[in-house]
Amino acid sequence: MKKRTMLVLVLIVMVSSAVWVQANATSDSLANGFQALYYYAVRLDETFPQVNPLGIAIEEFVKAARYKDQADEANLMMGFIYYHLERPGTALGYFLEFAQAHPEEAWVQAIIGDLYAEMGRLAEAQQSYERAAASGSEEESFARAYYGLGNIALERGRYEEAKEAFAKALEDAGDFFDARLGLGQAHYHLGEYEEAIEELELAQLYAPRSVSVLQYLGMSYEAAGRTEQAEHAYSRIEELGNTN
Repeated sequence: MKKRTMLVLVLIVMVSSAVWVQANATSDSLANGFQALYYYAVRLDETFPQVNPLGIAIEEFVKAARYKDQADEANLMMGFIYYHLERPGTALGYFLEFAQAHPEEAWVQAIIGDLYAEMGRLAEAQQSYERAAASGSEEESFARAYYGLGNIALERGRYEEAKEAFAKALEDAGDFFDARLGLGQAHYHLGEYEEAIEELELAQLYAPRSVSVLQYLGMSYEAAGRTEQAEHAYSRIEELGNTN
């Protein structure tokens, strides 16, 4: 099974805990699903390979989704599980059902935007990101939504729009590495090389081994006439390639 970052797994566990409080105490299926996620979080399957905690969780949440008073929690958790399993199409369906039932939960639109973007459905991704950004209800979702909008603009060659979106993502999340990298890339494509260098050097503090950062740093240094620094960045990429 391919692994995403641990953030996804932590998110699953955090939401499990939050939903657990709301769940009906008599709901065995929801309780069993949350318990299975806990076992997955503590890596029970590594000690007992015959146990499949995620499979159990899916079975239990499917059962819970058959009941109206449990469907929303079950759909949300199924969405997170399939998001973690890198099955965006399946995850999207569950998140859309949850979003339809809870339009006030605008934070989920940022996740829906990520899934649409992953599937190459950029127009729908942009709409979801805009919904999340318009709510401004949670800093993380707000930053994530603008990061998504920045990525779409960058892919479409709309570099001024990308710069503005990435800058907004960083307003309340200054340590958002991907947004910082995106802002540096946007500056580079706009010919703003010194600004690109400033942002990329900040990004490098968070990820000194990032080839993407080093590549754009090298190109920005070169374009700005800072030849020695460009050569150092390119040599650093070669060193990383030799060590991998």
